[in-house]
Amino acid sequence: MLLRVTGGDQAAFKVLVDICWSKVYGHALAYSKSLPLAEELTQDVFMDIWNAREKLGIIENFDNYLFIIARNRIFKAIRKKLEETVGAGKIDIEEDIWIPDQQMEFREVYDLVLKGIEEMPPVRRQVFSMSRLDGMSYENIAQQLNISRNTVKDHMVKALNFLRTYLALHGGPSVFKAILLIMPLLF
Repeated sequence: MLLRVTGGDQAAFKVLVDICWSKVYGHALAYSKSLPLAEELTQDVFMDIWNAREKLGIIENFDNYLFIIARNRIFKAIRKKLEETVGAGKIDIEEDIWIPDQQMEFREVYDLVLKGIEEMPPVRRQVFSMSRLDGMSYENIAQQLNISRNTVKDHMVKALNFLRTYLALHGGPSVFKAILLIMPLLF
């Protein structure tokens, strides 16, 4: 089917969209918490795939490819929403991260996140690392660890809740901006 889409077959693309829509939409909705935004993000993901369809023939793992495109689209939307929320004279995430003070704050939060990850139970730590640090899908993690997808999801929910609490308890006010900068990468 991917080879047909690569060749510009719109019917094959429609089938691909029908098969994968709910997976992408579910991720977008989970992160954006907005039905209209989730739908827009999902449409954008499939437009990105259509616009780069020449590459589909060389993709070895389409699920990973789809996950990465969706994740990047969602994070970009979250960053944009964060920038709009903070205001016009606010943080410029791409530029501010290179300012020495922000680099220090970012590093402090990053170290704090790593400490929090180390305090998780071993399997939860492994699942979190595979998902957030290695970019693996829940399905791939489940297969590799020989556990169900629901177990992976449960570990991720518990890991993210633990990290939020851990950062709130151990992070001071000076790390707040850095948390905002890396939040889309983690949560």
